[in-house]
Amino acid sequence: MRSSGTMLRSALLLTLANLAMRGVTMLFQVYLTGQVGAAGVGLLQLIMTVHSFAVTVGTSGIRVAAMYLSAQEYGLRRFGGVRQAMVWCIGAGMALSALVGAAMAFGAEALAVHWVQDLRAAASLRLLGLTLPLTCLSSILAGYFTACGQVRRLVAVEVADRVATVGLTVWLLGLGVSGDLAHACVSIVGGGALASLGSVTVLLVMLVQDLRRYGPPGESLSMGRRLARLCVPLALNDYLRAGLNTLEHFLIPRGLSQAAGSQETALAAYGTIHGMVFPVLMFPNTVLYSVADLLVPELARCQAEKNQRRLVHLTGTCLRMGMLYAGAVAGLMYVLAKPLGLLLYKSPEAGRYMRLFAPLILMLYMDCIVDGMHKGLGQQVYCVRVNTLTSLLDVALLFFLLPKYGIGGYFFSFVLTHAVNFYLSIRKLLQLTALTPSLSFILRTGLCVCAAAAVTGFYVPTVCRWGNVLLSAGIYLTLLGLLLLLTNTWRTEDSQWLRRSLK
Repeated sequence: MRSSGTMLRSALLLTLANLAMRGVTMLFQVYLTGQVGAAGVGLLQLIMTVHSFAVTVGTSGIRVAAMYLSAQEYGLRRFGGVRQAMVWCIGAGMALSALVGAAMAFGAEALAVHWVQDLRAAASLRLLGLTLPLTCLSSILAGYFTACGQVRRLVAVEVADRVATVGLTVWLLGLGVSGDLAHACVSIVGGGALASLGSVTVLLVMLVQDLRRYGPPGESLSMGRRLARLCVPLALNDYLRAGLNTLEHFLIPRGLSQAAGSQETALAAYGTIHGMVFPVLMFPNTVLYSVADLLVPELARCQAEKNQRRLVHLTGTCLRMGMLYAGAVAGLMYVLAKPLGLLLYKSPEAGRYMRLFAPLILMLYMDCIVDGMHKGLGQQVYCVRVNTLTSLLDVALLFFLLPKYGIGGYFFSFVLTHAVNFYLSIRKLLQLTALTPSLSFILRTGLCVCAAAAVTGFYVPTVCRWGNVLLSAGIYLTLLGLLLLLTNTWRTEDSQWLRRSLK
């Protein structure tokens, strides 16, 4: 069993790797926006929404099962069991994903016409269907290497895959005609598929080397029944969640096109929000995703040991630090929204939408932390119920509001459903931990963020240059730090806790 120090190092390595890869992805998205425009980004988002649902059905919880079964057998030192687990998971995953991929490839034109409502998506959907087994196999192999503690090898392959994807996509885009969205989408999909072929080959070679060291399978461990017991509930939950999410993403451009009267305008608005704005706003949340993952085993241990004092302390500290981090990022994004929109995408609309959604960062980031705590406290079923409820609410609101109110209806639906989700989640967490939130701390944090953002707003230069953006960010963070210290919102014990955590 791995030590906590090894687990922490692995988590930090994954955090740094995810930050680097999401940074590369965000910059690549900037490049793609310049190549295909906002409407092209919107079309690509819809294509990848179909692909995401196909991957969910193609894996049907097998990735999680591969991770769980491999970790279980590896921890018990039953290496023959690890072999059995991977044989079953890879076999089931390849068979299921091949069926789903074939259906997607043969029905590509129907999906393009009736779902995406753009025939230019047909070729990309067909290619994604043909390469779906490759995508699912990559996911299953990643689950194995994560479970067996081989994070460094996995990260190295994933980084190489991301770099290759960028290079191959740029090369394929250069072979086409400027303005041809169908070819551009195929090039983007094809670049990722070629890179995935290389990374999956490397992962398979590494897996075969591991399995050779594990020796013969040994006694029967009922692996097929264990796999089925794990996958069936996971798959049903994933189907529901992915189905609702897919429906939401298709309702948005359809409703916007009815409101604006133009499919191209709707695709541009959808692409601007989901392909430009959200990747920038959610990029800093990579840190909190890693913290949320670390909280799961820690809170589970506290609950198992009935250590209520540590559980309350850990919950309160993480909520406090998470709110400070989320508030700082929300204010920073609000101040820099318009310059970032122009510098990254040459799009005033992206800047306006970024400023509109920036205040919601506080709720979105905190919901990530709260979700991790619920998983650590064994409240997964409650989270599924809340997510399903709010997804159904979102679908209903989008269906009725978008055609009439356009972007205004979308923003209202987004705020309401995420607010309901966060309220139900945080209320349940406070009940479980008997934690009483400090209203004074919440108000002081909000006032400090608003004051720092308001003052910095007067000094944001009108000339959009990266040097000016960095200067504005420095002014904002300095002011915010001083205000937090002056109001005793940031305390000495917070600094001590942070230093201990980093050590």
